[in-house]
Amino acid sequence: MRGVYTLIIDLEKDLLFRLKSLGDLSIEKGTWIYIGSAMGNGSTSLENRIKRHFRSEKTIHWHIDHLLKSNSRIRAAIWAESSTHIECDIAKGIEQMMNIFMGPKGFGASDCRKKCWTHLYHSKVENSLEKKIQSVFTKLLLKPNISQDGHL
Repeated sequence: MRGVYTLIIDLEKDLLFRLKSLGDLSIEKGTWIYIGSAMGNGSTSLENRIKRHFRSEKTIHWHIDHLLKSNSRIRAAIWAESSTHIECDIAKGIEQMMNIFMGPKGFGASDCRKKCWTHLYHSKVENSLEKKIQSVFTKLLLKPNISQDGHL
């Protein structure tokens, strides 16, 4: 299965780390939203990519892995099947929500096709964050699903 997903991540403490490609990063505690895509087969399929994010034991490979290895918990993954790269449109929709703030420049967007600033957002949304993200998917004519354990 191929598609797009968002992870809602609760970070328990401020986080400082260095990425070769982005330099020193400071991520403050709170709720974060990460947008990703999974357009491959096997390990890069949608179901395997989301399962991997929920696992605690994994090789650190992508930007998001650095955030997820810290004191964090994935609250939910919202996902939809798609045969086209639509993660930038999801990111733009989330960016337009009230009380959403851009994360570090380039985070999760190193291969971005539309030159997005980031694919990581800090959320100060108090209520119904999952429903608000699902509505972004729906506006793009996607059928959103939700997982709280990594299984689709």
